[in-house]
Amino acid sequence: GCSPQAAPALPLHTSGRWIVDRNGNRVKLDSVNWYGAEEKDFVPAGLELASLDSIASEIRCMGFNSVRLPWSNQLVETNPVISNAAVAANPQFDGMHAMDVFDAVVQSLAKHGLMIILDNHMSNANWCCGNTDGNTLWYNAQYPESSWLADWQSLAGRYLNQPMVIGADLRN
Repeated sequence: GCSPQAAPALPLHTSGRWIVDRNGNRVKLDSVNWYGAEEKDFVPAGLELASLDSIASEIRCMGFNSVRLPWSNQLVETNPVISNAAVAANPQFDGMHAMDVFDAVVQSLAKHGLMIILDNHMSNANWCCGNTDGNTLWYNAQYPESSWLADWQSLAGRYLNQPMVIGADLRN
């Protein structure tokens, strides 16, 4: 096992050019990106290979203190039932909707002392990025700006009471 450092005193804010915690101590974000939920499987990659808690623990034990968690507007708006194959090492997620799995990922990361930065990565679920994939801006014909705003409002409300959700990457 590892003995990870304690999380900063939340909430965070800025002071000049620094990110600081509630007590004014500087906070350095040592982040890893956990891709997958923005793609067509609608769940973070690796859940077919290892348990959610073991992945979160490993991220923390590797010395990271935060995770950038990409998502697509399609994930939020369609919230499909995920494929059991995409979560094969986590049978507790069989038959669940994508946002419920996303919630469980956020909760596990938080439980392991990891801060979360939500990243609106794509409009349509897919591998990023190309000039012809319809995801060059924060909106497209299928997911207009009004949807982008509503989806961010939805996630902000969803995680309002989870202090470890500390940031938003507004668009890849």
